[in-house]
Amino acid sequence: MSLTELLAGFALPHALVGTVALITFWTAGLARKGSPLHKGVGKLYMIAMIAIVLTAIPLTLSMALRGHWVSATFLAYLVILVSHSCRLAWLAIRYKHDFARYSGRGLRVSASLLTLAGIIVVVIGVQFQAWLLIIFGLIGPLGGWGAWNLVRKGPQSPKWWLKEHYGAMIGNGIATHIAFMQIGLIRLVPELGSSVIQHLAWFGPLVLGLAAGFLLDRRYFRPQVLPAGRI
Repeated sequence: MSLTELLAGFALPHALVGTVALITFWTAGLARKGSPLHKGVGKLYMIAMIAIVLTAIPLTLSMALRGHWVSATFLAYLVILVSHSCRLAWLAIRYKHDFARYSGRGLRVSASLLTLAGIIVVVIGVQFQAWLLIIFGLIGPLGGWGAWNLVRKGPQSPKWWLKEHYGAMIGNGIATHIAFMQIGLIRLVPELGSSVIQHLAWFGPLVLGLAAGFLLDRRYFRPQVLPAGRI
């Protein structure tokens, strides 16, 4: 068995942990926030996401060895993006009472790496006129800018950790659903492999995730209306 075939063999465990991630995402998402079920299943989801990242690394190397450099670069970028989101989701809860530790050197390094990776993907997307790479690549610089902006301004609300947590979890959820529809669902039902369906599989979760983030921001961070005479 060649090295390329050995690395490609990680596709099955990658798909299996992806299925676990999808199930635990919705189980934790539908559970009452802060409940033992939410916390316990949420930890399982994070473990599954870490396994997804670890199994994606050899798949990325396999693509590179087969000469698919654009796909390998994009997958490597997604690994960085998901790793960044997992880190934020985990540490936002762990350090919700210690903003200094949350926003320390680790966040700055992670944000810088994400920004650089996103810019590289955008450049490749422009070169090949691939809107998919351009749009998803822009998430990197935007995410990095958001992290650096948080470091510069500091927490703007006592619930800063909540926004960081659910924002990162929404990002992870987008990645989980894209992977399921692109890798799992389309392989199970090849008839869904048309160009339109594939674009829906990529951009559908992204649009829904952005909408969910907007609604959660409205719910938890609605601007306060000051009484008349106090403006």
